[in-house]
Amino acid sequence: MDVSTAPGMRIIACCNHKGGVGKTTCTVNLAAGLSRSGWRVLAVDADPQAHLTASLGLAAAPEEGLSGLLDGRCGLAAALIRDDGLDVLPASAALAETETRLAAAGAPIGLLADSLRSSVGHDAVLIDCPPHLGQLARQALYAATDILIPMTPDFLAMQSLAWLMDTLAELAASGDAPAVAGVVLNRYSAQKRLHREVKTLVESHFPGMALTAVIRENVALAEAPSFGQDIFRYAPRSAGAADFAALAVETAARLRLPRPAAAGGNP
Repeated sequence: MDVSTAPGMRIIACCNHKGGVGKTTCTVNLAAGLSRSGWRVLAVDADPQAHLTASLGLAAAPEEGLSGLLDGRCGLAAALIRDDGLDVLPASAALAETETRLAAAGAPIGLLADSLRSSVGHDAVLIDCPPHLGQLARQALYAATDILIPMTPDFLAMQSLAWLMDTLAELAASGDAPAVAGVVLNRYSAQKRLHREVKTLVESHFPGMALTAVIRENVALAEAPSFGQDIFRYAPRSAGAADFAALAVETAARLRLPRPAAAGGNP
């Protein structure tokens, strides 16, 4: 895929065909972790359920946010919301109608890519993808330079991971697939044999893709969205905050993000 982005900017799609694996949790808290370490980060809610938007305590009117951007009603700068140092491109339920219109009109696959390409103020963009491979997911994958795959440590999620890899192989054949930055295990418990077995399977079947940082089972991560906060604001001393701080460090290293000009708060 040849999609030009601002120099050094990485666009990471958090994607998995299976729902409930922690895509939104990963996008919100990885974006917050990178932002608090000093990188300039944009979080994009590309799911009509708008869970990323709600998880940060934000809301977008139907004509605003990603829906307004893709429908041509507003530009990128006007569509953004600033939240505690993090830029957010929010979603609303109207995004489902936008997706239907884009598909019916045969819209160009590079609409989102063109908009993000114009961004010169971000080091990293993280996109929370819907679980199905529709128009919005394709827009996100086409825009992305990299894909991060959150998954839960169970065998159904393992099967979905294999399907996603097949999908990416098909997209690669047409030149539309981003590189896989890594697979991150969510709600992991080293005390559970099944979790350890799935981790071993991921490491053996997809060499080099499993990230060292795992997200452990943590009540605070489940509670934080109801307060409209990322884990660093809600429970900065929790295991969830420690895990996402480690994931931010490892992800930045894998993507070779340039050192931030000025460090923000410590995750």
